[in-house]
Amino acid sequence: MKVRRLAPADIEAIEAAQYYKAIDPKLSDRLIKEFEASIQRIVRFPQGWKPIDNDLRQCVIKGFPYVVIYAVRGEEIIVVAFANTHRRPGYWRDRLTNI
Repeated sequence: MKVRRLAPADIEAIEAAQYYKAIDPKLSDRLIKEFEASIQRIVRFPQGWKPIDNDLRQCVIKGFPYVVIYAVRGEEIIVVAFANTHRRPGYWRDRLTNI
């Protein structure tokens, strides 16, 4: 399957990594590694995570308060958000018009 990441999702991942890097560079590295591993798990099992709305699902990032919000459209996985679970639920919904 092809993976397409919306730019805001990548920006969120970068900002989260920068936040953790300021605390401990190892945490930042682990976050990025878990993000990439999550994307690979989603590619292997696109329907394997909790549905949150129609064709949207969320995959929890192990060890961090983040989820990958994604949609499966045919043979494409669209990463909509790298969302902090402690912040504004559903803030990313306006991005759905771009997919």
